[in-house]
Amino acid sequence: MFGFSRLTTLLSQSQSTETKVYLFLDQVTLSHHKSVEMWTSYLNYGPQSDVFAQALKELQEIEHQADLLKREIEQTLYRKTLIPDLRSDVASLIDLTDRLINRQETIGLHLKIEQPLIPQPVGQELLALLDIVGATIDHTLLCAKSFFTDLQRVQEYHTKVIAFESQADKQCTRTKVMLFDTDMPLVNKIQLRYFCDRLDQVANLAEDISDRIAIFTLKRVQ
Repeated sequence: MFGFSRLTTLLSQSQSTETKVYLFLDQVTLSHHKSVEMWTSYLNYGPQSDVFAQALKELQEIEHQADLLKREIEQTLYRKTLIPDLRSDVASLIDLTDRLINRQETIGLHLKIEQPLIPQPVGQELLALLDIVGATIDHTLLCAKSFFTDLQRVQEYHTKVIAFESQADKQCTRTKVMLFDTDMPLVNKIQLRYFCDRLDQVANLAEDISDRIAIFTLKRVQ
């Protein structure tokens, strides 16, 4: 368990850094919850509604707060941490995880700009996809937190992430099949397919992060 001790020592060097790491991971959770709220508002009230605009604004604020925390964490790591290999792994993990928030914000901006027409049945399938994406993200964050606190549980959460990401792929395909079976003009179908694929890519990124954490962990338990 020498690797576990090294990791615990890293976080113990600065209580404020440890707090910022967990605050940063919390921003990822908040961003997905806000993304779901944004999509629900769009489907129920339309792109011109105040509730949709407010949800997107709050998602952007979460992204901004996460960027600030990311910079603070990186500066502290490179200023105070004495183990280069471990420092690099943690910095890489923070950078990759930040992209989960960035991608959801980007999807929200495209939703505002393009204002796609979404039939109600397709909208319900998109919400189902969002739910699975959320489960993938949640277990990726559990995987990340285990990397900092309990290396023995990383593989457990990594396995669950893989399973949820596979479900997301299937749900994305199901949604697109339903979409292209509608009577919408082809141009509208292609436009909406973009959003299906981008949501699925969020789950793909979460799996990539979990894969990376599993590799980081193997270096410390062997």
